[in-house]
Amino acid sequence: MDKLLRTLLSLKEAKTRRDDDFSDRLSRQYTTGLFVVFALVVSTKQFVGDPISCWCPATFTDSHRQYANTICWISTKFYVPFDERIPSTGPDTWRGRQRIGYYQWIPLFLLVEALLSFLPTLLWRFLNIRSGIDLSAVLEAGVVCQRASYVEIRTKTVRYMVNQIDRYLLAQRDYHRGCCYGIRRASAKHCFLIGGKRQGNYLTVSYLLVKLVYLLNAVGQLFLLDLFLGIDYHVYGVRVVARVLRGDDSGELSQRFPRVTLCNFDIRHQGRVHDYVVQCALTINIFNEKIFIIVWFWLVAVAAVTLVSCLQWVIRSLHWRSQIHYVKKQLRAFDATATVRHRGGGSGSKANLAKFVQYYLRRDGLFILRMIALNIGEMVAAETLLGLWENYGPDRRIISEQPPRARRPIVNEHNAPHRPTNLDVV
Repeated sequence: MDKLLRTLLSLKEAKTRRDDDFSDRLSRQYTTGLFVVFALVVSTKQFVGDPISCWCPATFTDSHRQYANTICWISTKFYVPFDERIPSTGPDTWRGRQRIGYYQWIPLFLLVEALLSFLPTLLWRFLNIRSGIDLSAVLEAGVVCQRASYVEIRTKTVRYMVNQIDRYLLAQRDYHRGCCYGIRRASAKHCFLIGGKRQGNYLTVSYLLVKLVYLLNAVGQLFLLDLFLGIDYHVYGVRVVARVLRGDDSGELSQRFPRVTLCNFDIRHQGRVHDYVVQCALTINIFNEKIFIIVWFWLVAVAAVTLVSCLQWVIRSLHWRSQIHYVKKQLRAFDATATVRHRGGGSGSKANLAKFVQYYLRRDGLFILRMIALNIGEMVAAETLLGLWENYGPDRRIISEQPPRARRPIVNEHNAPHRPTNLDVV
């Protein structure tokens, strides 16, 4: 019992990943949780309450009524409107009627929807691991920095974040020379879809790809429900609003989840087969109808928020001027403009700042800084950016702004030719 209590009390201290934005968490966290809750509600109603109640003939005993409720629950039922005549008994009389039996699979289907909502985040984590930097660890360090009570701890944490980002920015460089080097560099500068790890676009392109998967996931689930429910579910919410404005309670989903159905079953008694048709009330369909109405509006809202977020990230990735303005504003918050003037002076300071953004930070560095700002806060992001700017010395300028050149072969004391190594790069 003590272990159970300690486990429950430690749930609030469980680490949550912060390597995405609100629209991503809306899908992977809130949508997944919503589907799981709906699945539990429907399952509880099915296995704990009375999901069905059939009106049986007066000759039925209590055991007969219980058997009729059970057999009608596990078998296929038929929906016949009250203005239509009930078909006569017989094996072929129910052909062409709407069969009602899929509601038994609703809890499992909702769990599948929850799994589909969580799959894009698995893709993002897989791509993030292959990038060369643990973005989640950097953001966790940002949380420590934000909560630090002592200046020394905050300074060390910021330095750790700066070192991790700086190592990533310098390691992911294209050190191959040739005629294609300039083309690749110029293409990566003007189009974020061209490049990769060596051109500073890998994290940005991977994240936008995952964003697209989130969007397709939300829209695709609407059309997946079309197949499951057998109606045009992707436009159902519009029809619900129109019916509410007209004051009409009937609709496709009410017919797809009817409250009253007919059940046809056979009973063997003393060598004879007796055919019965009973009318059953499916109280569980009251929950099912409301759940799928909520699901429609929720998925549409998730798709809209994801689309807006995706467009924002695309605009940020394409518009370099806004990126430079963002960096300049963050540095100005720490009065780092004096450092900018000291390094370049006049119009040269703007050129140095532009080179710092385009050739040193590049899109992946800016992406990491914006993730820190979104999840931790602008202050921590500004401190990290200031540390990267202070690291941007002559050695990093040469590495980032110019293709590497090897020094001339050096003759040592034994007159043996010396092969240039990475340490001889200037």
